[in-house]
Amino acid sequence: MKKFKALCCAAVGSLVLSINAYAAEPVVIAFAGQENLQTDAEYVFINAFSESLKKHGIETSIHPSNSMGKEADRFDQVSQGLINVNIGNVGSLFKASEFSRTLFLPFLFSVDQQFDDVIAKSGALDKVNEEASVLGLRVAGFAMRGGTLGLFNISHPVTTIDDVKSLRLRAQNGDQVKVFESWGAKATIVSWSETPAALQTGVAEGHLNPPSTVVAAGQVDLLSYFTPLDAGPVPKVVFLSEDWYASLDDETKGFVDQAVRDGVEENRKWANKQIPTFEKMIVDGGIEITPLKAGEREKFVAATKSVWADAAAPENIAFIEEYMK
Repeated sequence: MKKFKALCCAAVGSLVLSINAYAAEPVVIAFAGQENLQTDAEYVFINAFSESLKKHGIETSIHPSNSMGKEADRFDQVSQGLINVNIGNVGSLFKASEFSRTLFLPFLFSVDQQFDDVIAKSGALDKVNEEASVLGLRVAGFAMRGGTLGLFNISHPVTTIDDVKSLRLRAQNGDQVKVFESWGAKATIVSWSETPAALQTGVAEGHLNPPSTVVAAGQVDLLSYFTPLDAGPVPKVVFLSEDWYASLDDETKGFVDQAVRDGVEENRKWANKQIPTFEKMIVDGGIEITPLKAGEREKFVAATKSVWADAAAPENIAFIEEYMK
């Protein structure tokens, strides 16, 4: 019996040492952007996240510029535990969680704070992670790019919903095609990497994005008009490897959770501060900002809501809307 107890203690001790050693390894963080605290929303989050961990003696290894692979590659690697933290696109989140589609319906939210408030009150991340955990993923939070969705185009000022009917807009997926068609516009699915060429050749005449994305993508000189729609926030997704996170002891998990909160807080400060800066950058680059006429945003909202059910389950929409009252 004594020998059995000794073996059990040795096994437990070995397991604890293994977990602690795992936690002591540098935290591998990957993202697509640049290590630039002035223009890159992802890195603003990552830098604050990393500095928070370092306060507790946890080192990080940061891999920018898709150096650990492009979006799909990094998604697979964090799912497999080869990357500990990955900043990915909302499109990747949709592959892991059907419920998450509800959170990014156009015009469901208008500003970042509204999005954050509902996420905090509703427990929506629990629903997301229940689904994402099946793929070995945990969504820890979101890093905002700064600003909300609006319509860019190369053709003419858009101040009414009727003004979009002659436009052919770049869509990122089938759901966005239905949104644009509900406005009366034409739509064509084009990958983001091919969008500059599509704008230059006339395959597409515009797209839905915030000024921060256009600046970061170097598209300012390709576009002529921007119409603010306040159609929703534009976040990047903070993915954690579920296996890695689950392997950490409670204290280290607490450090990681706090680092996420620190990263989000710093990102939000940056995003709010940068909104006028990005708007100035597109204006200085030759893009004219053309606000909607009174009452026109409501027409966009009504048209878009008519196709919400094509992208998200009505019960999920009702769940989120309950926390918006």
